[in-house]
Amino acid sequence: MMRAAMILIATVTILSPLSAQSVQGRLLAAPSQEPLAGALVALLDSADTEVARAATTPSGGFALSAPRAGKYQVVVRQIGQQAWRSAPFTLAAGADYPLILRVAPRPYVLPPITVAARRSRCDVSLDDDDLLGRLLDAASTALGTAEESADAGIYRFTTDTYLKRLGADLAVVESTDTDLPGLARWPIESADPDSLRVWGFVRTPLGSDAGPVYYGPDARVLFSDWFLDSHCFEVESAGESAVEVRFEPERRGRRVDLEGRLAIDRESLELRTLAFEYVGLPRWVPRDKAGGEVELRRLGAGAWVPTTWHLRAPLPGRSTRTSRITMRGWVETGGRVTAVRTPEGGVDSVLTKELMRRGRRY
Repeated sequence: MMRAAMILIATVTILSPLSAQSVQGRLLAAPSQEPLAGALVALLDSADTEVARAATTPSGGFALSAPRAGKYQVVVRQIGQQAWRSAPFTLAAGADYPLILRVAPRPYVLPPITVAARRSRCDVSLDDDDLLGRLLDAASTALGTAEESADAGIYRFTTDTYLKRLGADLAVVESTDTDLPGLARWPIESADPDSLRVWGFVRTPLGSDAGPVYYGPDARVLFSDWFLDSHCFEVESAGESAVEVRFEPERRGRRVDLEGRLAIDRESLELRTLAFEYVGLPRWVPRDKAGGEVELRRLGAGAWVPTTWHLRAPLPGRSTRTSRITMRGWVETGGRVTAVRTPEGGVDSVLTKELMRRGRRY
């Protein structure tokens, strides 16, 4: 997160406590008083540890639950803007404090992509005030907002999902499609960062006959201290309109890890694509084919939407001649958002048209 000094107008209004140990807030732009939708709001304790986060609703509202009484700060992150911190405040045990936050814009400018900026770097931080740090901060905010919006059901969508069985040559053998009424959670299943650090991104549950589970990345994983410390990142141009941040493990071990790329709009700093591949798989798995991708779009209402996604994993077979494990095929799951819905359940024609228009842009 960016902690550079900034000229902001910030007013924190603390009203009388209610009944729960949480923060019920609203985020407004200064001086216009317009609600700031689609921002990522986090609650930090006195040790500067994030204990809760949420995405703001179309009205700028958010709710953050505190695990215990104590001193806290609220941090606001918006794409292309320097992060903002509230003044410290105290939450009493069992208290619920409403906060009104008024934040003036303070955009940061993307530094030029120099030869030095293109060099691969390991052990990076979101606090780094350089090209790579700002790009990672923007990607972290976009992914975090999209995940929190999906998990909280701030926006409702209609989705078309599929499950395919593919041959070794990726030809479709069998396919099942399902129309679902909503996107209830982040579409790529992940796991706790500490668990992935120890066991890797592919594991077989004890006592299970279902085969290995392939986990993908989310914001908690990609921007955890462990992942940033153990992976190397480099910046590349991707045409006139986009910049890519590529990442790979600093060292290859016995656990399955990830390499991939983040495609970011050069002007708006909006994250377009997260693509990843599994590395460290058994030798019978072809390279560069096991992995996944998520495309994201930001709608005018502030919604961050994972518009399309897929995850592909290998299916093992066994040779009848040698009894060795061989490549039998692939299983792929994925989907796309087909419509944005109103709180009443109808189709929001304005946002749906915007979603389709932006989806054809890239």
